[in-house]
Amino acid sequence: MNSNLRPTGPSGSGLRRSGTLLERSRAAAGAGFAWIARTHNRSATSAARLGDTMGATFSRRRDTRAHRLVPGTLRLITILLLHTTGMVAAAGDGLVEISARLDPAEGAVPGQRIRLEVTVATPRWFTAGTRIKLPEVPGLILLQNQDFAANATERRAGESWTVQRWAIDVFATQPGTIPIPPLQVSVAVSQSASETWTGTLKTDPLTLTTAIPAELSTLDSWIASPSVSLRQTVDGARDTYPGAAISRRVTIKASDVMAMLLPRIETEAEPLLQTYPEPPVLRNRSNRGSLTATRSDRVTWIATAPGVSEIPGVSVHWWNTDTQQLVTLTTEPLEISISGEPPSEPVSRRHSIEQALWGAVWLCAALLCWYLLRKGLHRRAVTLGHRIGDHCRRIWTLLTGSALPEQLNPGGSPGQSKR
Repeated sequence: MNSNLRPTGPSGSGLRRSGTLLERSRAAAGAGFAWIARTHNRSATSAARLGDTMGATFSRRRDTRAHRLVPGTLRLITILLLHTTGMVAAAGDGLVEISARLDPAEGAVPGQRIRLEVTVATPRWFTAGTRIKLPEVPGLILLQNQDFAANATERRAGESWTVQRWAIDVFATQPGTIPIPPLQVSVAVSQSASETWTGTLKTDPLTLTTAIPAELSTLDSWIASPSVSLRQTVDGARDTYPGAAISRRVTIKASDVMAMLLPRIETEAEPLLQTYPEPPVLRNRSNRGSLTATRSDRVTWIATAPGVSEIPGVSVHWWNTDTQQLVTLTTEPLEISISGEPPSEPVSRRHSIEQALWGAVWLCAALLCWYLLRKGLHRRAVTLGHRIGDHCRRIWTLLTGSALPEQLNPGGSPGQSKR
């Protein structure tokens, strides 16, 4: 037994002092862990249970071994308290400040771009990348279209602060008041020259209110943007014949909006025409905070019978967010006149050369046969005629037949009959 802890009198006052020390340790442990639990959002019941467990451990070992463990245990509790206090104070003593705001928070229409700005500031400096976890909110689309924050420095109370401003794009898909829960932001800042504090902070909850103006109440779709353009290009003749094709491409381009929010171009069946729509092409572009969206729809029509058919133009409703006015953009309709028979296929230059070569070959063969007949060489003329005919058939087969072996393509190319 340590001589410093042995009884000093007949009544054992040294042991009583040790017991008092144990009781104080138990109370300090309970209070300390309760404070830790409160700072980390733990329940009071779990904190009390943790303190009682530590205190009970001290009480069960009130012997010489416990006396030796008391100083070490107290030092461990002190280290834990100081470490936890340092972590909480690092975030609470102005090491990191975070805020969020909506622009605008009211007055926007569904589909309009709303900026959610998250500001993270510190009097020290950031030691790692900042990460923002976006919540899923029914009725809202939240997108982080910018990979980097806008960095700046500010003077606050005579002290230089490092500031990061992150932009989140918000698009409402329905009118009304929609609450936005806190955003979780993970940051890492220097606590000292050799220490870094890392943690996850939360912004305050926000509320977004959107409404549909009277001008849009009867419409099914619109584009809420400060700038919208509509362009139409047509390929093919409008005076055509059965079997001919005509194509139309409609391109919508808008700023401060995403391509997935641009309206779809409806294509209806037209008389005398067979319709073949293609999948739309969507493109988004982000450059220094500006957004540009493009949607391109292409449709091809095949004329099926003579007559006149009119393809209606395209209408797009644009809500100008700068002037707060409704504008309707349209394209001109297409009138297709279908008449007559398909024009004859023009003779190609290659076909003309082939015909000329074959004519020359037959002419030479005829002259040679005439010469042999004139000299009285009838048999040779007949034999030569057969040979020329066989060679011509072989050449024709090589030029028009299939390049595949007979086992893979019996009978030659499609449409060629076997002789």
